[in-house]
Amino acid sequence: MDGNNNQFNQQSGQSYQDQLLGQFSGQGYPQQPDGQPQQGYYQQPNGQPQQGYYQQPYVQPQQGYYQQPYGQPQQGYPQQPYGQPQQGYYQQPYGQPQQGYPQPPYGQPQYGYQGQPYGQPGQYGYGMPQAPVFDKRAAKKHFSGIGMSYFVFWIVSLVAVYATQLILYIMSVDTKSNYLLMIMSSMLPMYLIAAPLCVLMMKRVPEERIERTRWNFGQILGGFIVAYTLMYIGSWIGSFIGEIIESFYPDAQAATNSVQELVLTGEMWVNIIVMVMIGPVVEELLFRKVLCPRLKAYGDWVTIIVTGLMFGVFHGNITQGIYAFMFGAFLAYVYLRTGNIFITIGYHITANFMGSVIPLLLMNTVNIDGYDEVMATGDAQLVSEFMSDNPEAFALYGLYGLFIFGLIITGIILIIVTAARKRIFIYPGRIRIPSGMRFTTVILNVGMIMFLLGGIFEIFINTFY
Repeated sequence: MDGNNNQFNQQSGQSYQDQLLGQFSGQGYPQQPDGQPQQGYYQQPNGQPQQGYYQQPYVQPQQGYYQQPYGQPQQGYPQQPYGQPQQGYYQQPYGQPQQGYPQPPYGQPQYGYQGQPYGQPGQYGYGMPQAPVFDKRAAKKHFSGIGMSYFVFWIVSLVAVYATQLILYIMSVDTKSNYLLMIMSSMLPMYLIAAPLCVLMMKRVPEERIERTRWNFGQILGGFIVAYTLMYIGSWIGSFIGEIIESFYPDAQAATNSVQELVLTGEMWVNIIVMVMIGPVVEELLFRKVLCPRLKAYGDWVTIIVTGLMFGVFHGNITQGIYAFMFGAFLAYVYLRTGNIFITIGYHITANFMGSVIPLLLMNTVNIDGYDEVMATGDAQLVSEFMSDNPEAFALYGLYGLFIFGLIITGIILIIVTAARKRIFIYPGRIRIPSGMRFTTVILNVGMIMFLLGGIFEIFINTFY
C-alpha cells in the first residue's frame, strides 16, 4: 500500500495529506485530474477563482460559508477550548441554569407557569391562563357591603329630613310658604349628613382604579346628546306606566313628577343653586365616583346595570325612577370609558338646567294661572285665543320644543350608528360571575335586598299616598 501511495504521489505531484485535504475541502463536485476543469461548472485557468461560485485558492474554503484553515473551528460559532460550551448560545457554568428561563431553587416550580404541589391542578395549562375559581360567598359579601352602605344613606336621609321638618314645625316655621326653606330642609340633611356617612362606609369595600382617557369635544357633545335622549325616552316610559297605574287607581300619583311640579312653581335662583349646582355634584360623587370603582372588578355590564338601578330607586317615584335608571346607567358607561367625573357632572348639570331653569324661564313669560284654566276646559277655541294673546311666549315654547325634538332625533341616530359600527365598548371584569349566578350574587344578599326594599317602599308611598 505504501508503494501505491508513493506511486500516486509521484504522478500527481502532491502529498497524500494534501490530496485528502483537497477531497474534503468543501468542493461540491469530484475533482478531475490536475489541469482539467471540473464537470459541474466552468473552471478558470489554474490558480484563478471560479465564476459561478467564487473559489478560493487551493486548500482554502469557498465563500458561501467561510472555512477556517484545517484544524481550526469555523467562524459561524467559534469553538471554545475542550470542555467549554460553544458560542451559539451562552451557557452557564456547569451546574447552573441557562439564562433563557432562570431556574428557581430545587423543589420550586419553573417560571414558565406557576406549578402547584404534586396532585393539585396547575394554575396554567399548556401555557394558557385559566380564570380564577369564582368565590360566590366573597362576591355576595362585596355586593352586600355596597347595598348596606346605600341603605344607610337612604334611611339616614329620611330620618334627618323628618327630624329637620319636625324641628321647624315645633319652632312654628312654615316651610310651605318659603320655597328656599322647604328645599333646604329636604336636601341639606341628605347632602350634609347621610352622604358623608355613606362615603365612609364605602371605604371598607375594595375598589379598582378606573383609567382616565381623554375625550375630544365631539365625543363629549355626542355623549351628552345620547344621555339626554335616553333620559327623555325614560321619562316617556315612566309617564306611560304611571298613566296605566292611574287608569286602575285614579287616586294614585304614578304619572306625576312631584319634583318637576315643584321646580315649575319655585324660585329660579333656588333651582339654580340646589337643582343645578349642589344636587348633580353630590349625586355624581355618590353614584359614579364612589360606586363605579367598587363594581368595576365584576365587569362593565354589572357596573352599568347596578349603578343605573340604584340611581333610579334612589329617586323614589316611578316617573323619575325610569329615566334616572337610563340616565344613570349611561353616565356610568361614560365614567368607565373616561375616568373623568367632571364630564358626568357636566352632563348632569346641563340636563338639570334644561329641565328646571329653562322651563321656568318660559313659564314666567306666560300667565300660568290662565294657561292652566284654559287647558283644563279642553275648548280648542279658548286655547287658540289664549295662544294668540301670548304669541311670544308660545313662540318660545315652540322653538324650545323643536330644539328638544331635534336633539332626541339626533341622539337616536347616534345610538343606531354607534351600535352598527360596533363602537360601544363593554369589557369583562377581573372577576367573572358564572352564568346563572349573576342575579343571586348581585341582588340576593342582605345589603342589596334592604336597599331595594327601602326604595320600593318609598316609591309605593309616593305613588299611592
